[in-house]
Amino acid sequence: FVKENEDYRGSHEAPGPHFGDPLHKVTHSIYPKDIYSSRGPHLYGDGGNHSHLDKLSHNVIMKAKDKPEHQVTIHRAVPKDAGDEINKGDWVSGSKDYAKGHGESVLGKGKYKILSKTVPAKHVWTNGDSLHEWGYHPHDENI
Repeated sequence: FVKENEDYRGSHEAPGPHFGDPLHKVTHSIYPKDIYSSRGPHLYGDGGNHSHLDKLSHNVIMKAKDKPEHQVTIHRAVPKDAGDEINKGDWVSGSKDYAKGHGESVLGKGKYKILSKTVPAKHVWTNGDSLHEWGYHPHDENI
């Protein structure tokens, strides 16, 4: 179900069990095995001004590798008047700095807040389009 007003979510759906790989096993069907190499941030990151964030996000992936219960803190920028919960199906990031940048660029400086939540790696999913953007889908299944 949808809590409060979630019109800010946008039209594109966050990855989850329906399509994607969980944070603890991003090579199941999305990324090649070299994502786990030291070249992972360079090969799959955004580069340029995001190089530092690429390394931080890659580090989150590395710490969760093969550990579905590994606790990871996820972050989400939402409008200031939005609820205070990260909901199933929300887009999230393992990088608070990335979430802040997203809030400023999409919602406007001073018009957003950052929500954070610590969850098991098996609840965070990627579709492979960014080291920084993930879907939050709590569930009991493991890949």
